[in-house]
Amino acid sequence: MKNLFTGILLTIAFILTGCSDDRVVVPESGVLNGGPFDFIIDGVADNVSGITVTGNTVGKKSTFIITDAAGEILGLPGDMAALEAVDFDGAGEGVCYIWYVTYESSISGLEVGNNANDLTGIYDLSNKLTVNRNPPSAGMLTGGPFTFAVGDGTADNVSGISVDGDPKGDNSSFIITDNAGKILGLPADMDALEGVDFDGTGTGVCLIWYIRYQDGLQGLAVDANASGLMGVFDLSDSITVNRVDPPMAGTLNGGPFNFTVDGTADNVSGITVTGTPVGSKSSFIITDDMGKILGLPATMTDLEGVNFDDAGAGVCLIWYIRYEGDLEGLEVDANANDIKGVFDLSNSITVNRS
Repeated sequence: MKNLFTGILLTIAFILTGCSDDRVVVPESGVLNGGPFDFIIDGVADNVSGITVTGNTVGKKSTFIITDAAGEILGLPGDMAALEAVDFDGAGEGVCYIWYVTYESSISGLEVGNNANDLTGIYDLSNKLTVNRNPPSAGMLTGGPFTFAVGDGTADNVSGISVDGDPKGDNSSFIITDNAGKILGLPADMDALEGVDFDGTGTGVCLIWYIRYQDGLQGLAVDANASGLMGVFDLSDSITVNRVDPPMAGTLNGGPFNFTVDGTADNVSGITVTGTPVGSKSSFIITDDMGKILGLPATMTDLEGVNFDDAGAGVCLIWYIRYEGDLEGLEVDANANDIKGVFDLSNSITVNRS
């Protein structure tokens, strides 16, 4: 549309001047090269550089135009030096565009506060360069939670943690705190984090965080509290590390039981768990003699409610388990030999079905 309008103006000018040399010039803005630019809003000046204008530029006058994403004119640097002096940090978070315009004697709307989409006159507007202005962003920390039995001399290391999203910030670190926010460690990268041995820290809860920050951050030190961090930073969500005493299932007493499969209910009774069981979670496990899990009675009442007559002839084993966190393989039809996690399994009691 702009080219059509310019062409009409040229034709009119040509007729009115009677083919004189005082002809209307068609502006050409050339091509704007450089960027895109990504700045962190942190109170430190952010200036563009390395921008060039190439191609054939035509027009008595020219200027750079800085707009927001909607086209509102935020600044009009008259030349490259003025453009490179603009501090984009002061504009706050968001997106700016840099344009280059060439034009003839007059152009309407070329003022700060107006919209570049409303310019009128004989002009040409270049392509735009993007300036992204972002605060620090730590992204999202995924993995875990982790549960370790401490004090057993076996190293307890986290693994499978990742930082998702699009983290931004000149500096980064992992932070390990207790559940009150006290900083216990500052692993600089993923390798250092996975090298931390939680076995030697005793029982309790640790939290793992990820931080992206700019220079000048205060309070990022072991024994300080993460709630006291001051500066330009972003802290991710946390991953929990539970450090517990090793579970102990105790001793299972009772039986063995011998049942005849005859259509009459066969239930166990008189079973007890002695010793000092340790572990916040527990269950009974019924397996066949190969370890296949047939049932998981949660309590003694549930166990005594199992009718072994329904299982047909064969051998069953009853076990007791105490564990922490979530276990892999603790489910019907899995094999008890494949259970993984923090747990302890008692001795077994035999149930013969003949």
